[in-house]
Amino acid sequence: MFSFISGTVAVKGDGSVVIENNGIGYELSVSSYTQDKCEAGAKISLFCHLNVKEDGVCLYGFWDSTEKQMFLKLVTVSGVGPKVAFAALSGLPLNELALAILTGDIKTLSRIKGLGKKTAERISLELREKVAAYAGGAAGADNTSRAAEEAAEALTYLGFSRADAVLMTKDIDSKNKSAEQIISEALRGKR
Repeated sequence: MFSFISGTVAVKGDGSVVIENNGIGYELSVSSYTQDKCEAGAKISLFCHLNVKEDGVCLYGFWDSTEKQMFLKLVTVSGVGPKVAFAALSGLPLNELALAILTGDIKTLSRIKGLGKKTAERISLELREKVAAYAGGAAGADNTSRAAEEAAEALTYLGFSRADAVLMTKDIDSKNKSAEQIISEALRGKR
């Protein structure tokens, strides 16, 4: 129904912002990411989603269309409503959330407040194929060498989460390098 709302940030609350447009204040529930971007008095446009249910109507705001699309994907998962989806969007930066889903990093997903292990597993299982684009190539499924994959795997055995291991190795030029060399560079970069 609504695609976006433009106006001036009138009030910035805890988990919400009020945008004034032509004398009307639209209250939008927002993630911590979006809330941090909104400055009182600034002119902004937020993408939005109207959620109608038995006990009320809620308008959700998003800083960009990518955040909105991730929200819409999250709420398609059984047992994930708007509150849990917003907790996920607030708990991790979007690319890290996508990477955790993509790599099946249940440990990282479960650390998000309001997201239990079973829900995290369901999210990863149902959205794994749908979120690859949001990971920003961080998972490197298409362009990493076998050595880089082995290095990321070895880093998980050293105690790093799968998402952290992939992030640590993704920017290293793995061409003509052994897994050991990639691990060494990744650990030096972690200091």
